[in-house]
Amino acid sequence: MDQQELIALVEEILEADAGTVAIDNDLDDLGWDSLANITFIAEIDERTGRTIGSAALAECSTVKDLWELVVPTRA
Repeated sequence: MDQQELIALVEEILEADAGTVAIDNDLDDLGWDSLANITFIAEIDERTGRTIGSAALAECSTVKDLWELVVPTRA
């Protein structure tokens, strides 16, 4: 999954128009809620096979944070 795919997924989850979400957007400002969390966890698992924990997801405040959770940087 690349950043554009992640942004498209966030737009899909939030039922936002394509091109309206950016990597630096604040999740609260976008209307991200508990239903979005559940949907995100399920979609990431289905699309990537990666399990995202709800506690880690709760720490995310921007779309970029979601990206870093899905594709962690390697030191």
